[in-house]
Amino acid sequence: MKLNKLDRYLGGEFIKGFFLALLGLLLVFLSVSINEAMKIESKQPRYLLYMHLLTTIPQLVVTITPAAIMFSVCFVVAQFTMARELVAIFASGISFYRAVAVIFGFAFLLSAVLIAFQNYVVVPSNRVSLDYMEQYRKNTKRKLDVVWQRSFRGKQAFYFVQYLDRESNRVMGGFHILFFKPETTPLKPVRMVEAKNALSTGDRDWKLQLVRETFFDEELNVADVKLHVELPITLDEDLNFFTRPRRDPSELNLAELLDEIENRESAGFSATDYRVHFHATIAFPFMCFIVAVVGAIAGNMGSLRSGGPLIRALLLSTATIFFYIMSIRIGQNLGENNILPPFVAGWASTAVFAVISVVLVIKHRR
Repeated sequence: MKLNKLDRYLGGEFIKGFFLALLGLLLVFLSVSINEAMKIESKQPRYLLYMHLLTTIPQLVVTITPAAIMFSVCFVVAQFTMARELVAIFASGISFYRAVAVIFGFAFLLSAVLIAFQNYVVVPSNRVSLDYMEQYRKNTKRKLDVVWQRSFRGKQAFYFVQYLDRESNRVMGGFHILFFKPETTPLKPVRMVEAKNALSTGDRDWKLQLVRETFFDEELNVADVKLHVELPITLDEDLNFFTRPRRDPSELNLAELLDEIENRESAGFSATDYRVHFHATIAFPFMCFIVAVVGAIAGNMGSLRSGGPLIRALLLSTATIFFYIMSIRIGQNLGENNILPPFVAGWASTAVFAVISVVLVIKHRR
């Protein structure tokens, strides 16, 4: 569709309003994040906290983008209605939906861009943000830098760690590894390594100390036992696996989410929260187009007397933003607690708003 003067005029007003709303909402949400972060007591350098907040901005931008669109489109269309510019447009034979088509086109394009932005910008930024927060929280009362008596299941082995000090990357008091034969049901152990201490010498490399290595045959009988003063070993899992074995879904892109779901479910673990996040990540960007439709119609509804369209736009946009944030969080919580199926939990809010937009379109044919 070729842009004409009307498209450039209305589209320009909408884009200016969109970026202004985006900036305002970003400052509000960032202020809340700063207020919460400042409550954390730590002896670490304060710049780590500032870098954490800085790297959360891409995630905040994604979160508030539909709200910014809603504000902008409501007020722009309401202002055009109040100034009777839409009346002149209708009188020239242009329908309402053709007049606001440039807004719908921008919102649809932004929905597609947001999917890529989440995958390639937000996810890496979230990883860095979590790392900065983890560093900042070191030596706090929560002791997030220490792992104490924990068991883990990796890709090809079970692990037991007595005490892992992340500051020195050293395991003390016991580091036991039970390797099992892949793709067997039930799992069959093939080798067990029991070490008194262990030192991480690389991302996946360890130097085990005072080691007993036990081998099993097909009948699960002890086939051989070896003792080592030191035993270098390379594991499938990296060091972060032991301090954060359950990866945060927000630091995984769509392909990594699918891999994590497959790995966890094949290992017998629940992947419900990862499935919910996967569906929500795909569904959420479409809110940009849906709220554009809702906002455009809302801005053109109501009487011109007493500033009706403008007041209606203000109330509806505020209520819509509150409802969509709450509905998304409620849906994800219900999904993560297995009350709703992951697909329903991820798509429910978007589906509800899609139905609302269809109803408004039917009632506002012009």
